[in-house]
Amino acid sequence: MSLTEAENIFAGLNEQGLNTILSAVFTARPRQLNYRTSPSVAAVPASASSWTTLPTIAFPGVPGGIDYAVRFSIPRVDFFPQTQPLPPPLNLVAGQFSLQTEVDLTLLCSRSADREGSGKPVGVRLGVAATGQPVVQVTGPGKGTVSLDLLAVEIVDITPDPLESLVECLVLTLLRAVLSSVALPFESLRAGAFSLNLLRGPETEDDQLKLYGAAV
Repeated sequence: MSLTEAENIFAGLNEQGLNTILSAVFTARPRQLNYRTSPSVAAVPASASSWTTLPTIAFPGVPGGIDYAVRFSIPRVDFFPQTQPLPPPLNLVAGQFSLQTEVDLTLLCSRSADREGSGKPVGVRLGVAATGQPVVQVTGPGKGTVSLDLLAVEIVDITPDPLESLVECLVLTLLRAVLSSVALPFESLRAGAFSLNLLRGPETEDDQLKLYGAAV
């Protein structure tokens, strides 16, 4: 029992365990990292179930819209204290995590006004570093989820600065949406046979995500 005599259950998950979960989830559901308007925008996926279909971007004078693709690599998380280096100005503080991934952004560039032919894919791969914090949603006694919310991203070597800010805003928005599909239930973090009534947390320290509470 803790010194407060109120928290008698501890549940934790180290960063290696979380990265194993993320790898398993996104390997089983690659469509949650791979988005495109059609198979021809980028390298053809292994199967139709391995990517998510998006509508084209409508724009006046572009028949059928603009085709594009977005693909993330499986992200890796580092809980406080910082182990993996971060590019400035990112800085990892207590209660946060950092995240590393890569993103491929591709446009299908049509050379003719009537969009005849398949067009030419033009893309870029960018290394992405981010910081964020775990967020808890309690749904009932002993029940709830922990999710990962991003606060900031940094992509290095993009100039000029306004272009870097624009791309970082786009990637932050997309990556937040991707991570919203991953929520860890309290049951996956609880210790032994007890359910956790959350009293304190989530906290990140000692390379772990920690929750404290009372037995339900």
